[in-house]
Amino acid sequence: MELNTHPRPTASVPRILLGVSPIGLGHATRALVLLKELERSGAEVRLFSGGRAAEFIETMGIPVDGVVDDPVPRVVNGEMSQVALWYVRSWVANRKTVPRTRRLVDSYRPDIVVCDEEFSGVVVAEERGLKRAFISDELQLGFARTWVARKIEQRVERWYRHLQDSVDLLIVPEFGQSAGNRVFVGPIVRPLTKSPEEVRSERRLPGGRMVLFAMSGSGIGREFAIRLRNALRESGLSDAFLVIAGNRGPRISGEGVYDLGLVADNQNLVAAAALVVSTAGKSTIDEAAAAGTPIVVIPIRRHAEQERNAAALGFSSADLDRLADLVRQRIGKRETPRRFDGEVAASRAILSLLEVGKGSG
Repeated sequence: MELNTHPRPTASVPRILLGVSPIGLGHATRALVLLKELERSGAEVRLFSGGRAAEFIETMGIPVDGVVDDPVPRVVNGEMSQVALWYVRSWVANRKTVPRTRRLVDSYRPDIVVCDEEFSGVVVAEERGLKRAFISDELQLGFARTWVARKIEQRVERWYRHLQDSVDLLIVPEFGQSAGNRVFVGPIVRPLTKSPEEVRSERRLPGGRMVLFAMSGSGIGREFAIRLRNALRESGLSDAFLVIAGNRGPRISGEGVYDLGLVADNQNLVAAAALVVSTAGKSTIDEAAAAGTPIVVIPIRRHAEQERNAAALGFSSADLDRLADLVRQRIGKRETPRRFDGEVAASRAILSLLEVGKGSG
């Protein structure tokens, strides 16, 4: 892939290279919010990612360098499997990505490299002596189940802890107590751009109560959607209908089912829904909290991050077998919307690295 060269501007404009994990779409949606805030604060930002995340970013009309390889975890019958192989494949993919990221860094010549759970960028930035910021709400692993996988994970975890300790800034998009290089900024969510009425009109959705299934970028999406469709029929809620967002495969049909495919502004659907159902990805959970929309999350079994997210809300993978009851219990039970501005705190923390650099220079 040929990279465009970017000569250094004469004005003192901070240059930021922002790397985005290609696994799922939550990292991409979060990065786009941060991108706009950084640009609003006067920085020039260039994105790089790969896979479906890069495709999604391009649909938003935003340039992105598609240089990153990172394998999606294998999921069989709703359960994460072959963890040892996933770790090995991730290591191999990162080794292949690093040379491409080197060329990108040397071409763009950023002041700071920021990575949202993307690893090649922080590796290359360390080689080049650049300021490094790493964004993650997943600071521990715990995916391994077999002896072989645990042995491999122990090595990966040592490396990951070193990365967290060694970067100039570790940004955690959750609430917590900041200390050292670790800064808790709160959730980063996309702002609403349409009213519920506009969403329904634009998508030609009927009256009644919308149950939104936010299909995961990785995992048990299609099987889960079909289970939810059947559960909605069993629930006896005659005024409820199902909207599916994020499906890249064959459309799921049925009475009262509206499969919208990939939706760029899913946060507007979340706010318009009477209930959101999803796997336990952090972005969808945060967007539902921001809108005050009730949510039911079913984690991929043995997916440590999703199981922790779901447990915090009182759900588990076993809840897949009682979807009809959960829909009846939770639909329409709206809460007070919450205001999050994690992107503002994150942008300030990132740009402060330049001031630190000036002070030490």
